[in-house]
Amino acid sequence: MIAVITFSFHIISIIAGHNLQTYFDIPIGADFVAFYTGGSFYNQGILEKAYVLAPEMYFPEQFKFQRELIADDYLGHSPFINPPYAALIYAPFAMLDYIPAYITWTILNILLVILSVKLIRSELPVFQRISLPKVFFACFLFYPTVACFLYGQATPIILTLYCLCYVSLRRRQDFKAGFYLGLLAFKPQLAIAVALVLLLKWRINALLGGALSLSASLAIGFIFMPNEMVAYMDLSPKLLDFLRSPAYPTQGIDSFFGFSVFLFENISPQLTDISTYILTAITIILLVKLWWKSPWLEDTPKWDLSMAVTFCWGLLISPHLFYYDLMLLLLPGAIMIQYIPRLYAQDDKILLWTTMLWAISYLGSQISDAQANLLSYLELPEIALQLSTPIIFYWGYAIYKTINKTKAL
Repeated sequence: MIAVITFSFHIISIIAGHNLQTYFDIPIGADFVAFYTGGSFYNQGILEKAYVLAPEMYFPEQFKFQRELIADDYLGHSPFINPPYAALIYAPFAMLDYIPAYITWTILNILLVILSVKLIRSELPVFQRISLPKVFFACFLFYPTVACFLYGQATPIILTLYCLCYVSLRRRQDFKAGFYLGLLAFKPQLAIAVALVLLLKWRINALLGGALSLSASLAIGFIFMPNEMVAYMDLSPKLLDFLRSPAYPTQGIDSFFGFSVFLFENISPQLTDISTYILTAITIILLVKLWWKSPWLEDTPKWDLSMAVTFCWGLLISPHLFYYDLMLLLLPGAIMIQYIPRLYAQDDKILLWTTMLWAISYLGSQISDAQANLLSYLELPEIALQLSTPIIFYWGYAIYKTINKTKAL
């Protein structure tokens, strides 16, 4: 029902809008504008200009292009801040006019979600009892999936690579798994947790596969677009400042970094950094403890649930984790559903935490917005608690506790 209402409301806003903007002056496809920009700049041979950052924390060349593309009165800005080689993904779409490109992009993302569902059904028997279309549409009961399509995001690509990596590891095809993980070179921060586990367990073939695909991505960048790579490397240290700038919607970032910025930035940026480092370090320590003496795939249920925790917490480590990226929780969520009878037998609150995660993934940014607006109205320092991050973390921790309760599930 939420998905139907949301999509219907979105379609009405497009019909009531003008040019390439919805009724709310948001571009059709929202963040797809950034991908289309990157692809267009690459096709024009001017990708290097995309990474020129103005002191006011915006990208003048991109802003000019997007105003000419969307409308003269367009005041928004959706920057392309992916590595240069990521533009190769979007360049074919940018050869089309904007609306056909967006429609084609949406179709691709739908197909990728279907592929992800097929991969998970092939491994987890509980989903084989349900038809593929039903499992596919069930993905849209989770609001971040809806948001991902409304924003025209690339999260389905990441979800597919996650599923390919997980399924390959489960089938002991380590090299393939590592290769798929390395393809996250366009968003490498989302591979950190899984890569850490592979390193800790010394899955050498997986590490070699990851090194190959990562090296290939970097080689493509440095060989075919060296100036762009240099420009991006100069820009990269400034991207965290971009994410914490007042104009950025930090309330929608659900990572440890976003949580810390929302809570501490108006007190002290140093506190923000310290909080991020502490939360990340605690999570990594817990992951190391989880995997340190755990045999690889000897106890499949325990291994599965450990991977679910790894994927879940790995998202929180990534600095930029907007609420549509929480769609990636579909993978650890599916693993949890496979073992829900055993988990519930050990912790009857697991369903409560799962329900809270589902709800906060829908309402989290609105709650954060409300806090910020109220504090601003009262002329108080905007020291607000972003609830999504701790609830997502504790959902993973609830699974973590059940893994450690018994030696074998």
